[in-house]
Amino acid sequence: NAEYGGGKPTSLADLGYIHVGLDDNWQLCNAGINGSFHTAQGNPIINKQRFPDMKQMTEYAHSKSLKPGWYMNNCICNENGKLTPNWPPQMHGDVNAIFELGYDGVKIDGCGPSHDLVEWADLLNKTGRPVMIENCHDNTAYPYWNNPKTFDFVVCPMNFWRVSGDIGPNWASIISNLQQTIRFQDLEHPISQPGCWAYPDMLEVGNGDLTYNESRSHFGAWCVVSAPLVLGFNLLDSPKVTQVWDIITNVEALEISQSWNGHPGRLVSQSTELFTMKDHYGKVTLLPSWQVWAKSLAKSAQGVFLVNIADSTQPVSIKISDLGFSDNIRVNVRDIWEHKDLGVLSTSSTYSVTLAAHDSKFLRFQPV
Repeated sequence: NAEYGGGKPTSLADLGYIHVGLDDNWQLCNAGINGSFHTAQGNPIINKQRFPDMKQMTEYAHSKSLKPGWYMNNCICNENGKLTPNWPPQMHGDVNAIFELGYDGVKIDGCGPSHDLVEWADLLNKTGRPVMIENCHDNTAYPYWNNPKTFDFVVCPMNFWRVSGDIGPNWASIISNLQQTIRFQDLEHPISQPGCWAYPDMLEVGNGDLTYNESRSHFGAWCVVSAPLVLGFNLLDSPKVTQVWDIITNVEALEISQSWNGHPGRLVSQSTELFTMKDHYGKVTLLPSWQVWAKSLAKSAQGVFLVNIADSTQPVSIKISDLGFSDNIRVNVRDIWEHKDLGVLSTSSTYSVTLAAHDSKFLRFQPV
């Protein structure tokens, strides 16, 4: 809980952050067959010293109107080579535990042996309990159109899926992961859509040595491409929460994130000038020095995100006509970061702004 909007007390849950995921390290390593953490019957073995009553924990979450999520195919003491791939007793045991313990979501990683996402989804659906599925790192299971000519529906045995490697609290990592969403944003037939979201990994807002501008730009980028907003910093760290609170509770940015008007958001333009950046793995990547992204909104509006990727201050601009507006209309320009209107422009105009290194401008263009 914190104060928001003129001193009004609120919580992250009030703003929609209601899914709370328990990630790795819940299991009792080496306690099962062949050094796994599953019994011979396929049931997962929980570390009772760390989680003495997991059912009570999920019930407590539900009492707070939260939706707890679990984690499978674990990476700590991973079971590759210890269990048969897609071993039915293990998959049935995990799904039964998800159901019996009252979890509302599950993150399925790539470290364990069970990679059949269709089977996971089928087993979970048969429980009758709605469970949100995150496909983490099984990059052989990208969703696809059932028919590339008629585009009837997307085959997607998960609710959101990782499109990139693990993110880090590093500007190059953030921007590199963002680029991996582009291939799923076809203008006419985007695969990323409700119930099947492209996910460039969790938010690093509040982590590491990210500057305020970098954290804010990171958040805006995830909003404009409809990426799931998964916070990953220590919420018990009050100074850190205070530092990023206005970013993660920006209701105008969240509104754009949660809106759906037929498209998840797309890259509109970028610089032809490239430069190199090194991420937290030491990988060197060529990136454009700036980009402009946009997302279609209701009532013909557009959410527009301009970002300076480079390490020095530079101007970034976008022709209003490149955003798909009809000719000869005027649009009101709203600054999402500053919560103020900037004026009205014609569709023959160009919007320009000078941005500091790694800074951004998040706007809403509304026809008037």
